[in-house]
Amino acid sequence: MLVSFEGIDGSGKTALSNLVCERLRRGGREVVHARERGVLATAAARRVRELTRDPRLLELSPRAELFLNLAREAQQLEEVVRPALARGALCVADRSLHSILALAVAGRGLPRAEAEAAVRAASGGTWPDLAVLVDVDPDLARLRKRVGKILEGRADEPGSRKGLAGHGLLVRIREHLAAEAAAAPRAWLRVANEGRSLEALADEVAEAIAARAEGRAPRRRPAPAPPPARLPGPAGIAERFEAAVDALAAREPALAAHLLAGIPGRAAHARRAALAGRCPAVVARALEGLSDPESHALRWALAGRVPADVAAGLGADASPEAMRLRAALLARAPGPAVAGLVAADGADAWALREEALDRGELEGVLRGLAGLGSERAWALRADGIGRGLWEAVGRSLAGVDGARADALRTALAAHDRLAALRGTAGVDSGPARALRERLFPLAPKRVLRTLAGNAAPWTWPLRERALAETKEALDAVDGMDHPLAWALRAEGVARWPATAVSSLRHLAATARGREIVAAALRTAPASLPVLRNAHAALALAAHAPGPAPGLPAAVEASCTP
Repeated sequence: MLVSFEGIDGSGKTALSNLVCERLRRGGREVVHARERGVLATAAARRVRELTRDPRLLELSPRAELFLNLAREAQQLEEVVRPALARGALCVADRSLHSILALAVAGRGLPRAEAEAAVRAASGGTWPDLAVLVDVDPDLARLRKRVGKILEGRADEPGSRKGLAGHGLLVRIREHLAAEAAAAPRAWLRVANEGRSLEALADEVAEAIAARAEGRAPRRRPAPAPPPARLPGPAGIAERFEAAVDALAAREPALAAHLLAGIPGRAAHARRAALAGRCPAVVARALEGLSDPESHALRWALAGRVPADVAAGLGADASPEAMRLRAALLARAPGPAVAGLVAADGADAWALREEALDRGELEGVLRGLAGLGSERAWALRADGIGRGLWEAVGRSLAGVDGARADALRTALAAHDRLAALRGTAGVDSGPARALRERLFPLAPKRVLRTLAGNAAPWTWPLRERALAETKEALDAVDGMDHPLAWALRAEGVARWPATAVSSLRHLAATARGREIVAAALRTAPASLPVLRNAHAALALAAHAPGPAPGLPAAVEASCTP
């Protein structure tokens, strides 16, 4: 019997499939997992996967991607799955043919008939007997994925090629898989990974699979998650959010900590402090954007345990206390300690950079040069080019305008176009615009992320083109009090309610901002990400009623993946 676990990135299917295998093995079954702990079982499949994930392969066409994915799956079927089934073992796959079809059709827009024919050919007649759809709100899945990367020490790694299309791709894949499950209920088992522990869900799914293998009715069927409480409206946002975080902390403490990221106030601080012992790295990064004494005290308390994460959680803060903490972190995490020195051109900032360079941390120093056009900065960029540090050089060019910067971005694009694109954040020159427009069809998410704060006339058609397809069209109006920005929020709030709210920043307390918050809550009354963003936006507006000083959001974002 072949069982596949399907679902979008961050749904929890990998963790769930491994827990289910453990339970089935304890029951005396031989169980072969074709992707144990997230690692494909065959070397050939792993090599092919590297190609499909490489974000530098921008021109890889949807058909080429489909055939590569099918080659990976065909190898797994030939080398692992069919031998296991032949000897009577139960075989489990973390993603299989269903997800490949969903990506090709719903994600990339290939004709269904063509994709289905290719999938059938690659399957060789072997198809999952049961598909377990691990369903989750895409916004929540995105947060879980981010938390997982922090816990695994991969928070600063670049994303995959699939991520270049933007968040909308996950939404479309989820809709496709849900439709497939609804159309063939006997071949699918749909479970919601929200509102209960993964351990309890694994028990129920393992029993359902065992029952299917034995030809009997399950002793207990996986129960749907209880419907989340409907939110009453803006008046109860803080209370509802705090109650939701407290409930989540018992089963997913790291996710609870991540939901508190950047939220000011005593209540949020108390909850972060309570979670610090259980998930210090997530809490340290959740302090980004906060410069109150309590937040700095918590950073100092965590500095010995997770120095790199504490440094990352400083963001672009160059206050005296932040600089003192950076100096203390330099010995253990020199790169992260200086990577946040965006636009800092004072003597203390350069002293930290020089010490980091003495420790061999040119890459971290480059990441913190965004917004700087001094000769010292240009000399370091030239050194970075000579050493092939394309991505770090690209980050260093964010917010740097002028012919010299445009020339370097052009030269950088010959080596790494995405690195050059990152360097266009906060810049509105002709060459920067041309690079964005050229790469928009291939990497819309990355292009849109560089447009925050940019109100040039040519930027609005790009946002409008992307609005129906992905949420990053609204990320590109973060904090913007512009008629066209408000129009985009009003149009996009029904499709992307969580992002429409997060794009408000300090504008959440305005009359129009409150209208967007209320519309988002009406659209998704049970969405935890919408609730979180509504609470965060209103809390930030209450603590900082005006626009935050400093560089545009797009430039500060250039310091993070």
